[in-house]
Order: sequence, then structure tokens, then C-alpha cells
Amino acid sequence: MEQCKCYEQLVKQREIDKKLDLSGIPPIFSNATVHSYDIGKYKTQDNRDTATIAKKAAAKFIENYPAMKEHGKGLYLYSEIKGSGKTRLASSIANALVKMYDVDIAFLKANDLLSQIKKTFNGDSDTTESDIIRLFREVEVLVVDDLAVEKPSDFAERIFYDITDYRLEHKKTTLFTSNKTIENLGDIYKDGRLKSRVKKMSIEIYMPEESVRDQEAESENAELEGLLFG
Repeated sequence: MEQCKCYEQLVKQREIDKKLDLSGIPPIFSNATVHSYDIGKYKTQDNRDTATIAKKAAAKFIENYPAMKEHGKGLYLYSEIKGSGKTRLASSIANALVKMYDVDIAFLKANDLLSQIKKTFNGDSDTTESDIIRLFREVEVLVVDDLAVEKPSDFAERIFYDITDYRLEHKKTTLFTSNKTIENLGDIYKDGRLKSRVKKMSIEIYMPEESVRDQEAESENAELEGLLFG
């Protein structure tokens, strides 16, 4: 007897939810979509224009993912200002790729790579250093958040180079966010080969130079102050 479509859809949704749960995408962005990326939150017209271009590029990237995947191309979301929406938009893209193309996703804070590896040194850990590196090398889509925010140790830089080199050679899609342009990655990473690989792996998208995070915090605080002082 054939299973009803509603049951098949339920099973499919559970699989999608499981992939999203395992992806490591920050919970605050677990339901973020490109459609709900609100360009109206930016105060200046220049920043709204920049956000509009970034939003359109994100939507087109999702729409054309099969072609981007074939070429091993990802995106590099850049702005100097923290809280400008880079992580939110990258997470929105990742969420859409899971739902539309059933891809496996891993989310990595660049500065957390070494700490994740150090955890495996614990004798009680079931995960090895090789397991961590293999995951970030081989996962279909990797989101690297806050690349080049802090200068890594030589060991962490070598590991990160190994991951990006593998992903480049195997045409694995990678999404980056950073407050440095690709050209300026050399200010943080001594190995110039890393910059050239990131440039080959991704298309640079400029984000607004304005923090919507600060505005959201002010709005939320103003709303909740009534509960405390009303």
C-alpha cells in the first residue's frame, strides 16, 4: 500500500529539521530566511542599497546553487562593522540550501576551530582531531563565520589551510563572513596561499557598514523596560 503524501512530507520535514539541528547554525538564526532579511532596518539609503544588492545575490545564489556547486563557488560576506547582518544572511542561505537541496551543512566560528580540536585531546572524548578536520573538509556546505577577526596560532592556521585546500580541490561550497576583504586576509594569515584559495572559492559580497544588532537591542530593551519599570 502506498504511503500518503502527507506522511512522506512529514518524514522529509523531520529529516530537514535533523540536518538543521546538527548543522551548528546559531539557534537565533535557525528560522532565518533570505526573504525575511529586512533591508528597512538600515538607517541610511546607501546601506539599504547595499543590503538590497546583498539580499538579491543571496537569493540568486540559492536559486542557482546547482551551478555554483558544480564550480565549487561560495560567497564571502564582508563588512568592517560587527552586527551588520553577515552571519544572519549566511545562516539564511544555509537554511535554504538544506530545505531546497537536502544538503549537509556545518557551521564553524573561525576562532572556535582550535578549541574544538583541543576538546578531542580529552581521553574521555569519542571524537578525534581527525574527525573534526574531516567533517569541515568533507561536508557539502561549510559556513565559516568571522574569518580573520582574530589572528590564529600557527597550528590553527595550518589546520584551516588544510581544510580550505581540500575544499578547493574537491569543489566544496563554502560561505564565509568576515570584517576583512579577501585582499586584506594577508594582514591576519601569514600564508598567502590561503588568501588565493578563498578568492578562488568565493564571490565577494559587500554588506552594509551599519550595525542592525545594536538597533535591535535598543528596540528590545525599550520594549522590555516597561516590564521592569512600568
